[in-house]
Amino acid sequence: MPSLPPITAPARELEARILRNIEDHEVSPDTQQKRLISILSSAAASRFSDEHHGAYIYGPPGRGKTLIINALVASSPRQTTARFHFHEFFQNLNSPKNRVPGQRLGAIFSQGLERELKGLKILVFDEFHCTEPGDAMLMVRLVKYCAEHSIFLVATSNYEPDRLLDDDAFHHLVQPTIASIRENFTVFELDGSVDYRTLAVDGEACDRGYRAGTLSVGVTAEPSNARREMIRIGYDEIGPACVADESIWIGFDQLCGTRRNTADYLELVRRFTRWHITAVPATRDLPMDEERRLANVLDIFYDRDIELHLYTADGLEHLGSSLHDTERDRLASRLAQLQFIELERMGL
Repeated sequence: MPSLPPITAPARELEARILRNIEDHEVSPDTQQKRLISILSSAAASRFSDEHHGAYIYGPPGRGKTLIINALVASSPRQTTARFHFHEFFQNLNSPKNRVPGQRLGAIFSQGLERELKGLKILVFDEFHCTEPGDAMLMVRLVKYCAEHSIFLVATSNYEPDRLLDDDAFHHLVQPTIASIRENFTVFELDGSVDYRTLAVDGEACDRGYRAGTLSVGVTAEPSNARREMIRIGYDEIGPACVADESIWIGFDQLCGTRRNTADYLELVRRFTRWHITAVPATRDLPMDEERRLANVLDIFYDRDIELHLYTADGLEHLGSSLHDTERDRLASRLAQLQFIELERMGL
């Protein structure tokens, strides 16, 4: 890891702006978060150098990583700063709308990087991780591109660098990139004992977005005035689902019981702002592939701040039993923000 850049006047000014932005959200950073803000401000103010390529922030969910990088982006010049969610960025690059007949996929990706990152000095990625070798190779090329074009890369992850693509069969694909991160990035572990997402929030914060959603146990829902239809997605259809304006009611089997991927879910959340996923089965014996898809759905809805209502057979307390500890902790953190409703509490 490179030595920390000096604390300059621009670094102090950036740190003050980040702190003000966080305080505007009525959050008081703890000691470890303040230390990260100070280090990140010094690194970002110094920008890219031959020995200092970026910052890699990792730790358990709910410790404030996303809050801090969002404040960094809001406090940096808009013309030269951009923030992306990792998987959504690559989905956009590989979208069919950007393809020319007969064009190689590699060329599409290279041109996409040039298009999306043109003129940037600071690039921020949230949820920097991959579970498939294809995504890993895209990540490798992204890190290399940023280094070649002097773009300061800030990444957050639930995983330490050595656990990127944590699969023995393919881990070698990202080892050179891990070595580059260890050597040329400021690496900071934000591992405070408190998961701030699990703390009580005021009523106003629950009026919109993901936190406006619910987890209802033993309850089902399907509107009588909504039309049932199949929904076109790519070259396929999903459904039937009930649709009313920007709201959708769809069964778990339709959404997670079939072979759907991240690209499908990202496409669907662009069309509807309020989601109801019905008939979610008990999670103790949920098949691994369906469990992963539901976990993927929850990640996407949380990251996009989409209102989500789940109607389940249990409290999803066993969800994540086949996943890594970090993935399981992230799920618990995000589920804790949904308003929990039990059949008995409703007086039914």
